[in-house]
Amino acid sequence: MKFLWAALVVTLLAGCQADVAEEVKLGQEPDRWQAKQPWEQALGRFWEYLRWVQTLSNKVKEELLSTEITEELKLLIEETMKEVKAWGQKVRGHLESVGNQARDRLDTMRDQMGELKAKVEEQASQVRLQAEAFQNLLKSWFEPLVQDMERQWAILVEKVQSALGISPSTKPSKTT
Repeated sequence: MKFLWAALVVTLLAGCQADVAEEVKLGQEPDRWQAKQPWEQALGRFWEYLRWVQTLSNKVKEELLSTEITEELKLLIEETMKEVKAWGQKVRGHLESVGNQARDRLDTMRDQMGELKAKVEEQASQVRLQAEAFQNLLKSWFEPLVQDMERQWAILVEKVQSALGISPSTKPSKTT
């Protein structure tokens, strides 16, 4: 944006400093156009005007290319490039800061997840041990009861068989 303003200012200054002494007077006609038709005279004036515009544009071009203006433009370009470069560095620094924060947060979360996994595994192991202990406890409670029930059942079966007169070695046959 600064460059465009500088170019506009330079163009305006060049136009203000133009040498008006070399301006072709449109009222004065060169001798070669005076003896011809009016349309030829108008055409001659038009060509003179174009030459005058060309001369002015060449002068403006020369002034634009002069060392003073060139130096000013170089300075403006250098300043702009320096500004583009704090800004790039500021953005780069900000992005690095954000990246470091994100990396730190990810590391923290990874550590927390590792701790959580270790706790869950430890609790699962404890639950497994407690379940096995409870299973052994239940087994120790009910095993004697089951054995006693089996013994009592066998006695009951023997009594029923003896009351019915069935020998214990004879197994009942299936009826079809």
